[in-house]
Amino acid sequence: MPILFALVGATGIGKSSLSMELADHYGAEIIGVDSRQIYKGFSIGTAQPSRDCILRVKHHLVDFLEPTKSFSAGEFCRQTKNLVAENPEKNFILVGGTGLYLQSLMLGLPNIPEIPDNIRKDLEQTIVERGADSLYKEACVVDSEAMAKVEPNNVQRICRILEVFRATGRKLSDLQKEREGGIGTLPVFWLQRNRDNLYKRIDARVDQMIKDGWIDECLQLAKTVPLDAPAWQSLGYRELLQAKSQSDVNNIVEDVKKKTRNYAKRQLTWFRWQIESVSVDLEAKKRPFDQVVAGLTR
Repeated sequence: MPILFALVGATGIGKSSLSMELADHYGAEIIGVDSRQIYKGFSIGTAQPSRDCILRVKHHLVDFLEPTKSFSAGEFCRQTKNLVAENPEKNFILVGGTGLYLQSLMLGLPNIPEIPDNIRKDLEQTIVERGADSLYKEACVVDSEAMAKVEPNNVQRICRILEVFRATGRKLSDLQKEREGGIGTLPVFWLQRNRDNLYKRIDARVDQMIKDGWIDECLQLAKTVPLDAPAWQSLGYRELLQAKSQSDVNNIVEDVKKKTRNYAKRQLTWFRWQIESVSVDLEAKKRPFDQVVAGLTR
């Protein structure tokens, strides 16, 4: 399996620059492990790799999926395994912050049966008639453990938790503990830095997204992408579409910063407990690049 290692960490922590340096060193291509960067056109608000980065190092599973399509941990595992199997002569590095994807690839997927169409249709109808908020509350009741990691606006994930419960009578969080088909453990490097500095980086990045044209990106996408498409669940996109004034924009930007910081905090907690990894201190005297290389040669 020519996957050399995984580089993971919270949003905005600095994965991209280090991954480029490591990819150059090892002659590797990068496989994105990010559930938001997959969608075509949703580039600024999801912090997709820049064009220069993509020209410098080949990236996979980034900016490739139609916004109207859904993508799951199972599909991530299937595509990653196929990519590696079809290119045995190449080296790959996994880079991203969607821990569920990485965990599923290494440990395997939960054995969940096919969900009947009528269950999905019932959930979709509930959203139309009563809104997604009612489903969020229901999901918190039937599977509080799984919902502890889910944002109220993540309709796709909420529906997944409910459809599994309705189809099987079991919690998704319990089924996820019964896995099969994993590739086994990989070296995983978990990037860390001072929490206050991380939050400052997140705030600065959101400001830069606005300067880079995030609002125009939202408006252009709204002309061709249905507003119920899964890609719109990415934080900030739907909110910015509703802005009517500069004051609205300012309030939305501050809210996005706050929610992104909260998301980063949850990521830090998840990676601390869910995956065995080697810590890389991005603010230590020893270069992060050298920390990773040393970790691989132990």
